Amino acid sequence: MLDDIWRKYAAIAKVLDSRPDFRFDPVIYGALHPQLGGDPQVLEAHYRGREGEPGRVATFYDIHHQQQPAIDVALASLVIDPDLAAAMAAGDPEAAKLACELILLGDPVDGLMSDFSMRGYLKWHPDIVAAGMDPLHHYLRYGFYETGRRTLADVRKNQKAGRKPFRPDLPTCMIAVHEMSRTGAPIVGRDLLREAAKDYNVVIAALRGGELEEQFLEHACEVVITANPQIDFPYFSGDAFDSIEFAILNSVECALFVAPLVAQDMPFCAYLHEFADYSFPVWTSTLIGLFADLVIYSSELVRESWTGRLTDIEFDIARDTLIVPQRPDIFGSVDQADYQRARRNLSELLGRDLSKVRLVCGAGHIQWRKGTDIFVMASQIAAMRDPDTVFLWIGDGQNIEDIGFGVWFDYHLRQAGAGNPEGNLFFLPAGPHYFDVLKASDAMFLASRLDPLPNVVFDATQRGCRVVSFADATGFSDPAYREAPHFQEVEYGNPAAAVDALTSMPRKEPSPDPVPEVVMPKLFAAIRDALEARLADQSYFVSGATEIDLPILFSGDEEDAPLRERERQKILRYGRRMLWRDPREAAQALERSENWIHKGCRIAGYAQASRADAPAFSMHIHAFYTDELAEDIQRHAAYRDARRIVVTTDTGEKGDEITRIMRAQGLEPEIRLVPNRGRDILPFMELFQEPGAYPEDEIWCHIHQKKSLTSTSGGDVWRRFLMRILLGDTTGLSSALIEIGHEQAGLVAPFEPHFVGWNASRRLARKFEPKLPGPLPQNPLVFPVGNMFWVRRPVIDAMNDLFGPDYPWPNEPIANDGTEFHMIERLWPAMAVQQGLDAIFVSKPDEQRV
Repeated sequence: MLDDIWRKYAAIAKVLDSRPDFRFDPVIYGALHPQLGGDPQVLEAHYRGREGEPGRVATFYDIHHQQQPAIDVALASLVIDPDLAAAMAAGDPEAAKLACELILLGDPVDGLMSDFSMRGYLKWHPDIVAAGMDPLHHYLRYGFYETGRRTLADVRKNQKAGRKPFRPDLPTCMIAVHEMSRTGAPIVGRDLLREAAKDYNVVIAALRGGELEEQFLEHACEVVITANPQIDFPYFSGDAFDSIEFAILNSVECALFVAPLVAQDMPFCAYLHEFADYSFPVWTSTLIGLFADLVIYSSELVRESWTGRLTDIEFDIARDTLIVPQRPDIFGSVDQADYQRARRNLSELLGRDLSKVRLVCGAGHIQWRKGTDIFVMASQIAAMRDPDTVFLWIGDGQNIEDIGFGVWFDYHLRQAGAGNPEGNLFFLPAGPHYFDVLKASDAMFLASRLDPLPNVVFDATQRGCRVVSFADATGFSDPAYREAPHFQEVEYGNPAAAVDALTSMPRKEPSPDPVPEVVMPKLFAAIRDALEARLADQSYFVSGATEIDLPILFSGDEEDAPLRERERQKILRYGRRMLWRDPREAAQALERSENWIHKGCRIAGYAQASRADAPAFSMHIHAFYTDELAEDIQRHAAYRDARRIVVTTDTGEKGDEITRIMRAQGLEPEIRLVPNRGRDILPFMELFQEPGAYPEDEIWCHIHQKKSLTSTSGGDVWRRFLMRILLGDTTGLSSALIEIGHEQAGLVAPFEPHFVGWNASRRLARKFEPKLPGPLPQNPLVFPVGNMFWVRRPVIDAMNDLFGPDYPWPNEPIANDGTEFHMIERLWPAMAVQQGLDAIFVSKPDEQRV
């Protein structure tokens, strides 16, 4: 039986002809007996001739079992093939060897017959890759005994069979939610599933579980929960997974599912409910925008909030987005009996007679964004104006130990008299009383500071509640809702204005007759049809093979090269940008642009330069950190050719250390102590604010010892990329220095192969644009990314003039993007062109960037 099992899987791995017997591995045996040569027949004859000899070794298993017989226990824990598992359980002495040799065949055999994947183990555990160890060797000898070492068993336990059986006659789709909590987006995801399950096999994918998990299992064929979709998805299996035709990502937080979808060339639509203002980290929206075939928003105001981020990647908003609210706005009613029953129930719960009061409800998670504190303020204002207006919030989330919000909110509630039967402010936890609250209420106060289209509002209006909200705070600021008589907006963040509106609204008039059930339109069908229409309209297809081959979703490893080409192919298909195809494409974009800044920008190729041809120059180094300074000086000859080196740092101790480091290399720095303010660029600019400072120094190189360039994976490579292009190497200079020596040059910086937009600095454009000769471009196209460059003195003076001597610079700590210092980085080309000088970007394609 064991030989049959071997033949079955060896055929799949296409090794049966070269290795008909699992007991003999000619590669292993040949390595152990190099004197026999490499002929497989000679090796096998030698092996057979030693039959019966003790210690005969001919396989990977033999080697490791001799050293540690306990590997049989680890192997037994991995096997899932029923016949092999039975043989191991029966004590067959060769079953463990067969299991080991089958796993070593790798993908797909290892995953078919065991809970171990050779490739997956390396993906899950980069330290094993770094150590250069064979994955199975590591697991059998060490990983089996170590906590936290993932195997396929850990992945597979997160794949659960839904209660709807797979039907091969139906199409299959995937719906992704970020979690299964009883909150807005997951509830929309559940409703999408319920509708889709009538005509589709549905796979549900989530990053986290939650209270709705059982409801998802009820209607899905398969449910998977994984925090690492890119790594885990290749190891999920089944008929439903093999049949997926398209996917819907039901939140920007589902961005981690983008990579496995692109890897499978799977079309997908993103259905986004979140405002960009609170959607962080930014890479999530970037990935959605780069790779989604279509992005659908729940409201126009939500879409408007994404304009800047989508423009940063040259996303065609008009062509590739739509507005589809998750539900229609229906102003309904509640029948008289239901209304009275709900008021009686709530009166008993709260200990307050609600039979004749004006009841204002709020609903949702208790938090800052939902404006629960503003709801409380409104109740306090109303208590002075109309004591018979009662405020009732239903929702979870209050934590009296949460120092960020809950502690202060708890104190506010106590001061406001919440829960006092004679008062006007009450809270209920989320649960069975939710619909009674809506049926009994006259109005809902949507106190949110920023909220897309919360489902609770649709629930409330369907039951006859009027709604008051803040202007431009929610998707209900869209014209379709603004014009409806049951919606009223007041000044943003003004609870007094909200109380005025709430107390002047008509009271609810229950219906004397039973209220018919509302039939909702089909949301899933609308999203599916929109995606199909977008795919059908796509007529431009382009190869993803480009000169610049940098990773976005996948690694830079050679084995991922086809995936990198696939990701670029999709980006280019829709005319979006994250990478330039090559420097020539960037040069063409500059030539086509009508913007005044771009007219003065050009791209030049890198070359080695003679030190004899270089102009006189000075250097500024901002060295908040000093640990790489000595290595930099040794790596670049340019330091020794500088007429002056000014180093700014923040302490005398660092200054002394810098002096010692540089004197050891024969250099004499000028140390300037500056406060830790303005990152690296403000210390540089402020050197030239003193009257008569450095009048003889025209050309400057600005560099920095910045940890942000080396704090992430690949950051040290990026810094070497910048320094190599700017300064050259140990023996020669860079042509960047020759470029800045030309009279027409004002700025020279490395050409960045990534397409980098204004990003969060876009919000500052209107502040500085009136001070410039013309408008800023839609995207900067080129600028000194990383803020290291060669520059002429008039350009520095122009930047200082733009801000003036008394500008109120922000203090540390500052955000990762969107401050004046990030804006300065993007404005250097404008300052050069404003002075009638060129901004030149030096391209060195053979220099590793990541």
